[in-house]
Amino acid sequence: MTIDISRLASDLKPERTVLLFGSGSSIPSLVPGVKELQEALQSKFGVASTYSLAEQTEIIEIQKNDRRPLIEFLRSLIENKRPTGGILNLPLFTWKSIFTTNYDKLIEISYNRRSRPYVAYSSNFDFGRERPADSTQIFKLHGTIDKDVVDGDRSRIILTSSDYDLTEEYRENLFDRFKSDVGEGDLLVIGHSLADPDIKEVVERAARIRQKAGGQGAITVLSYSPDANLASILERKGITVCFGGLDDLFAALSKRVAPDLLVASTSSSDPLDIVSSLRPATVDVRHSLEIGRPNVAAMFNGWSASYPDVKAGLTFERVVASDAAKALANRKHQIVTILGPSGVGKTTAARQALTILSGQGVFCWEHKTDQQLSAKDWRKVAGILEKEGKQGCLLIDDAHSELTEINDLIDYLVTDKVTVLSLILTSSKNQWYPRVKTPGFHNRSREYQFNRINEIEVDRLLDLLDRVPEISRLVGDAFTGFTRSERKQRLISRCDADMFVCLKNIFSSDQFDSIVLKEYADLSREAQDVYRAVAAMESAGVRVHRQLVIRLLGIPSMSIAPTLAGLQDIVHEYTVNQREGVYGWRGRHRVIMNIIAEHKYYSVDKRYDLFERVIDNLSPSYDIEVRTINELCNVDTGLSTIPDKRRQNALLRKMMSVAPHERVPRHRLIRNLISLDDYDAASTEIRVFDADFRLDGPTTRYSIDLQVARATKTAGILDEDRIAILQKACEAAAAAASRFKDNKAVIGAYCEAALHLARLGGDRQFFDDAIRALRAAELKTGDRHITSMISRFENMISRLDVEIPDGEDLDDVVPEIVD
Repeated sequence: MTIDISRLASDLKPERTVLLFGSGSSIPSLVPGVKELQEALQSKFGVASTYSLAEQTEIIEIQKNDRRPLIEFLRSLIENKRPTGGILNLPLFTWKSIFTTNYDKLIEISYNRRSRPYVAYSSNFDFGRERPADSTQIFKLHGTIDKDVVDGDRSRIILTSSDYDLTEEYRENLFDRFKSDVGEGDLLVIGHSLADPDIKEVVERAARIRQKAGGQGAITVLSYSPDANLASILERKGITVCFGGLDDLFAALSKRVAPDLLVASTSSSDPLDIVSSLRPATVDVRHSLEIGRPNVAAMFNGWSASYPDVKAGLTFERVVASDAAKALANRKHQIVTILGPSGVGKTTAARQALTILSGQGVFCWEHKTDQQLSAKDWRKVAGILEKEGKQGCLLIDDAHSELTEINDLIDYLVTDKVTVLSLILTSSKNQWYPRVKTPGFHNRSREYQFNRINEIEVDRLLDLLDRVPEISRLVGDAFTGFTRSERKQRLISRCDADMFVCLKNIFSSDQFDSIVLKEYADLSREAQDVYRAVAAMESAGVRVHRQLVIRLLGIPSMSIAPTLAGLQDIVHEYTVNQREGVYGWRGRHRVIMNIIAEHKYYSVDKRYDLFERVIDNLSPSYDIEVRTINELCNVDTGLSTIPDKRRQNALLRKMMSVAPHERVPRHRLIRNLISLDDYDAASTEIRVFDADFRLDGPTTRYSIDLQVARATKTAGILDEDRIAILQKACEAAAAAASRFKDNKAVIGAYCEAALHLARLGGDRQFFDDAIRALRAAELKTGDRHITSMISRFENMISRLDVEIPDGEDLDDVVPEIVD
């Protein structure tokens, strides 16, 4: 039995509904349907409309021996159409996601007219683009009218049979996303006719997904043309059918569903009420302190201390916390950087500092690590703070992962002359130092080195033990009978020999590895399998989340809850993006996950197999999985743990196929090819990169390295030829140094090329110019690492008559580029 429009509107829950616009849904805006389009093509090109659209257009392209006339005619029919009626109200509702088989841009124009954020995808190159956290994702299954290969674009209007073959991977990525979204939500298909083969295919696919998911989620088809017989077939499969159009639907929705208009409250004192797009990506510290509950057991066992834990006095104050809070509150510095290895308590110390600042009336926020940082939005927040005479502070944990946006934000603050928004950044030295920072960073920042617990902090730790009975009970009798001085002596010894990680580690007499492995052994076999895989992925830099685990391990969605119950207090599920159904999985602490990974994936082959399966199961339509691709390229974890660079390259090429828009895997591949002396392949990759993106800093540096490697390592050529190659390299490097004036890696590569040239008796002026450029960068940025580079280069040039020993590699001077 079909339902009427009013019933559909009352049952509809936009926030959990996936919309799919099929052929004919754009007819109210005068966009031709498939039948009208084929008749127009027949009239224009003389190819019968009795063929399918894909066959008809393929024949036209073959007969014309040129794709352009076909695309230009299609655009003449579609490109200038504008939305009218109900579709204009589409952006007033928060949809889970939108899919469309239509070429037109009616949906995008509607969102623009309502000033609602969205991102439209029409090719694999679109995945990974920066987007607001509250934006609607629009997936165009057949491409988009304004982008095609005839324009030199990577996107393709999917018309012909060949187009379908060439874009199979892209469409599979979209259907993977469709599967995930429909599996956790409802589906509303909107089309002109139930007989439309595209609608039939999608509905049948959705029905199979629902069946595998245990019958959850409603599937509804809204068809403009009534057909009771076809409706009865669908209803027999449990699919709801409604006859009507978009205008009817949105007229009913406006009465029965309250649109989420997201109107900013300009009277609010909270800047995030005005810049509401930051809400999904940000922890409001004051709100967390007010409503959160402390969890002493979780913190004792390794979870990072939460703001309520800090407020409840369940942590001992780290010296750096009060120092950092004081420096920021007094406006002595605008940026505080806390550097140290995993397990020393950087995050807890940073949260202690924010808790102190919040108590002083400062607006405090923490960026969620699984979300993209938006420099433009935080610039708006800084402007609001400046206007209101308020002060704010933003914590960015693992700041190296967001350095591009951090650099942009600092540049904005410098340009706007705003000092009321301060930053607390945490990272490790090996991740932080090689990366290039904007000049504004160095003269506004204060760096704190963070390592072992010091003596003052040990006293505070003992005070905590005496003050908090819950912690004393968890510690047990490990220190019973000792005087305070004896307990202090043993804690100092323990903290000096081991990293902090958690209270359980510090107060236990066992080695921490043994504690973790015993805990693992006590789990069920099923829980061990999941824990092992999650630990290995997290240790490698993978952003683990529910859908990835389901795909990778083949766990049925209905088994997720019992799986997590078996890993209670070990693996935690948290919300990344409720609207998109993304729920992250995280272990208590990176150090703990590393221990499991090192013992369970000690074999290189095991790690390679895991990485390959992860990459094969990635869906680039999820931002969190694009971030995984970049994190797997990390210089310390991920692929770098595979010693064989040829095997690394195989995985890197897979990544490039999954997300061709991402630059980091391409950078790593080029670097590996140069180190393997595969210069032709490296040169090809650099040319392809230049064609796709234009050379950036890392690729420019590698192009210089490539020429230097050819000159210095190619066997059987004369020194005069080596000098000629190096001179060309220096000329190219000089131009690059002029373009990337603050990039120490690019200018360092210039110095390296010039030094090699000078050693062979070439023109030393290149080296003098290169050092001058490096000094200028040092003066502008204040980067201490550049000072060290200058010293070492000048030491080398001063002893050219002495062969540089094998142990003194120029690569040790020029920093490795870390994206």
